[in-house]
Amino acid sequence: MTPLTSLPAYLLNDAAFVAACQQRRIGDVFLLLKNRAGVYPARIGRLTGLTTSRVTEYMSGGRVVTNMDIIERIADGLRIPGHLLGLARRAWESDSHALPHTSIAAGIETWDILDTLTRSTVSPEVLLHLEAAVLQNAMLYPSTPPQQLIPHMSRQLARIHEYLGHPQSVTARHRCVQLLAVLSGLLGLAFHDTGDAAQSSALIHLGQVAAAEAEDDGLTAWVLTMQSISLCSTHHASAAAEALARAEQLAIGAPPRRQAWITANLARVHAAQGNRPQALAALDRSEQNLALGGDAGGIDFFNPPRLKGISGTTHFLLQEYDSAVHLLDSALTDRARDDVKGRALLTFDLAECRIGQGEVEEACRLGHAALDMVTGSIVAPTVIRAQALQRSLQPWHAAPGVQELAGRVRESQAQISD
Repeated sequence: MTPLTSLPAYLLNDAAFVAACQQRRIGDVFLLLKNRAGVYPARIGRLTGLTTSRVTEYMSGGRVVTNMDIIERIADGLRIPGHLLGLARRAWESDSHALPHTSIAAGIETWDILDTLTRSTVSPEVLLHLEAAVLQNAMLYPSTPPQQLIPHMSRQLARIHEYLGHPQSVTARHRCVQLLAVLSGLLGLAFHDTGDAAQSSALIHLGQVAAAEAEDDGLTAWVLTMQSISLCSTHHASAAAEALARAEQLAIGAPPRRQAWITANLARVHAAQGNRPQALAALDRSEQNLALGGDAGGIDFFNPPRLKGISGTTHFLLQEYDSAVHLLDSALTDRARDDVKGRALLTFDLAECRIGQGEVEEACRLGHAALDMVTGSIVAPTVIRAQALQRSLQPWHAAPGVQELAGRVRESQAQISD
């Protein structure tokens, strides 16, 4: 059994993880390892000498760990510093584990340092740096596994909560509430990616309430569109359409890129419902809004390659495969290489188009290519799309290539549900 080299610094310095360790809530420790570091029950079992079913029992609360031998095995197998679990210093610990909260690698950001200079109230300088950190999350989201982003965003959310619990100037409070809305939307989508639907729904609702409190219709529209993305991926097209229709109305006066993003997502939902005229009209509105320009950045990241990708998906859903293939191929060429999640989803759509064109072997190849893109960063939406592709290939289930792909889909599903 080969132990982990180390746990990520962000996890060792995460307040929830530290508290779970100190209170020896081993089930919560395992849950946090899964949700925030991507260490799943089967691997936890291998590292600690426990069965996967026993790990799952601890995670569900069906059992609790009281045996000191097991706690020591958990500390050593998972590389949890002894002091966190109330144990003696472990033989493998280096000096870097002695004071984990003092490490610069703990995720300290400029807004956090500045905050120590203005502890009584939140200063404009702190807010400026915190806003930059929050918006950076939006830029990193397409290329970063959610387990890496969630701890940083959770810490930022906790600090905003702290600020809102104290008297602030009207301007500072308004900015904090706006940041709360953005972070809640991003965190909601990140938890959706991990398969945690309850946490995702709660956070997105919080984002809507915060945006309304800030009296920012454009921000409410943004949060509603984030909600629609999670609804679409779980096949709740009607609910997504309702959210996007409301978002489109609220977004009047918002930056053109945001309006373009909202209407493009609406086009995709109309197509999923078989509403061709509405879908194509929404694509036209999106293209017109995007042509108005404006700087891309922050939460307004929508650009021509993304529009091309959604257009391709829209035509695929309308079963217009030739047009869809052309658009999807072009979108994949133009899409940022590090946007592995987005590129994988577009590749699955392209594979579905190839089935529609009768090219089953090519569809299987593309399915493998999509799964290759997200190796090491599997998220729930990619698993859902992989399963949909497998269902589309069911008429050819006896073909070797289809069977091989089915095996990989099962493996990807295990990484999410393990």
